[in-house]
Amino acid sequence: MCGKSNDSNSGSVEKGRDINTVSMELTLTTAGGRIVCRRCDAMSKRTKLQCGGPATQGKTKCKFHGGLSTGPVTELGRQICAAAKTVHGKDTRADRQVHSLAMKRLRLYAQILGVPFRADAGYKRLKCLR
Repeated sequence: MCGKSNDSNSGSVEKGRDINTVSMELTLTTAGGRIVCRRCDAMSKRTKLQCGGPATQGKTKCKFHGGLSTGPVTELGRQICAAAKTVHGKDTRADRQVHSLAMKRLRLYAQILGVPFRADAGYKRLKCLR
C-alpha cells in the first residue's frame, strides 16, 4: 500500500481557512519516491477527508470504495439495474413520473386561474391569502 501523500501540508489546518473547501490529492508517493500511484478520490461524509488508500489500477477508487466493481455484466443484470435506479431516497422512476405529471397539472390549473405558481412557495402564498 502506498503511504505518504505528496502534499506537504496535508493534515495541517491553516488559520482562516474555509472549512467547506476540500482539497483533493491526486497521487501517493512511497518507497522513497520510487512508487507513485493514484490516490482514491472517495470523500468521507462525516469528516470531509479524502480516503488515504491507493486507487485500483485504471480506476479512481480503491477496492474498498468500489474500484473492483465491474457493474452489471449480463443483459438481464443491466435491465434489472436500469429498472431499480433511483436518484435519491425511496423514489422510483414511476413515483417521479407520477409526481411530475401532478406538478404539470398544478401548473396548468394555476395558469388557468391566473395565480403565480412556484412549488416551493406554497406556505408563503397561503400566508398572504389569509
